[in-house]
Amino acid sequence: MKTYSFIKITLISIVLFFLTSCSAIMTSIGNNKIDNSIKIYYSKGLTSEGTLDLISGLDYSPESAIGITQYQKQYIEITETKNRLLQNKYFSKADINTLNLYLLTVEEFRKIHAKFPTININYSDFNSSKLKITKIFEDFILKDEKIYIPRIQKIQNINYYKSLSKYVNSYIINSAISNLERDVTINLYISSSFRGFSRLDYLVTNSLVYASDMNSDRNLGNYIIFKGFSNSISPNSKDYFIDFNFSNVYIRTLDTREEIKDKNKIFIANKRVTISGFYKIYSPNRKTTTKYFDFSENYTIRVRSYDHSTFYDDERDIIKEILEDKFSNIIRYDLNDLVTP
Repeated sequence: MKTYSFIKITLISIVLFFLTSCSAIMTSIGNNKIDNSIKIYYSKGLTSEGTLDLISGLDYSPESAIGITQYQKQYIEITETKNRLLQNKYFSKADINTLNLYLLTVEEFRKIHAKFPTININYSDFNSSKLKITKIFEDFILKDEKIYIPRIQKIQNINYYKSLSKYVNSYIINSAISNLERDVTINLYISSSFRGFSRLDYLVTNSLVYASDMNSDRNLGNYIIFKGFSNSISPNSKDYFIDFNFSNVYIRTLDTREEIKDKNKIFIANKRVTISGFYKIYSPNRKTTTKYFDFSENYTIRVRSYDHSTFYDDERDIIKEILEDKFSNIIRYDLNDLVTP
């Protein structure tokens, strides 16, 4: 019984030590975030970065009197600024950002408000103000230019409108975002005008087709959707085409050797496959752009002789796997650079 009691006490002590250590770590993280938010406040004023740091710090360290006082101070300040702005008839982008910061200040704190019963938030005023702010955001977006601007500006507008829609639910804002997203989305296809005649040439082309199909409908970023392989090139305002051509396709044997294990012979060949060439992007909105590429990969094949039977590594499958991996990487990480944002 004494042994059992000793083990029980030891386990409880370990658990208490672990919980105490975790609590201390969390409090330290929270205090650091609060300190950083205060530095941001006194150097830049009210910002989304500083406010998010402050609220996150309070979540980690709810006993921080400094953090509680700082939030109350910033809430009063942003509320007074909001009240003053809502009296205006016209709103600049800076005004819009300030009103959005007011929404952030309340909505993000609302998630942890249960930990801080002493902090008073006027949710009735907030809800009333939120309706007015939503209308202000809608009017701002409706008046904003969305047609005769470059694609990169449209993408920036999308990101900005999304930031405004984070704390409000508006059909007008969501529709503006959806319309712009449809407008800037580009479908990207791969094709190949390469015409080879060797088995390796055919393997390269087939591996490109396979890699394209495996990555079909992949989002490459900046609203560029890779749609796969196409047998024809017919660019339009929504469809861009990248044509692959190969200038060097060859395999080189680096070295060979023979080993004997348990009276069985193993022939080993170390080889390297090398592919180089270029690809061009075709679109109606820009000049044809060419990008060169080359890659090499070493591999090993073995021929084994056991009991009067010979077994071969499938070299074709090895090369095919290498090529598919290389082409997939080009599709995922390189093609996006050819499209103007």
